[in-house]
Amino acid sequence: MQGKFSAFLEGKGQVFGVKFKPGAFYPYLKSPISSLTDGVFSLMEIFGADGKSLEEKILSLDDELKKIELAENFLRERRPERDENLVVIGEVVDLIIGDPEITKVDDILLQLKLNKRTLQRLFRQYVGISPKWMIKRYRLHEAAEQLAAGSVTDWPKLALDCGYFDQAHFNQSLQITWTDGR
Repeated sequence: MQGKFSAFLEGKGQVFGVKFKPGAFYPYLKSPISSLTDGVFSLMEIFGADGKSLEEKILSLDDELKKIELAENFLRERRPERDENLVVIGEVVDLIIGDPEITKVDDILLQLKLNKRTLQRLFRQYVGISPKWMIKRYRLHEAAEQLAAGSVTDWPKLALDCGYFDQAHFNQSLQITWTDGR
């Protein structure tokens, strides 16, 4: 989800999820992840009858470790072949997360010697969002953490550090991030 997302849970129920690293679900889906962006899909829609069966088995268990084991075995049985594009995406993601100086896609291209269109295509196909959106998200989260810690004294500098040209645009983005939970 790129924006605010909430689900109201009431009565008896449970939630179980599996989190993939950026790009890592594509080899299972074998179609662009962007087709899933901002959508909600059942396991059956993704994995067919096997997904429906997995869901029923997981939800019938009370033991969390057994649920995890079932999910892991399900994914291992369907483990795709190694995909070298995931190595590239992993390098890009690690760079975005690890280097707060990365504020533009061009910063990545210079460091990793990548073509802009290739990077955009890989992200659309494997991650479902643009590299620009991911950079913006991580920089805004860093800013929100600094604000929450009370360590921000120079707002214009913080805006520039996050890749914004003016404080007003930065403040608007930060407010959306803070309230939407992105």
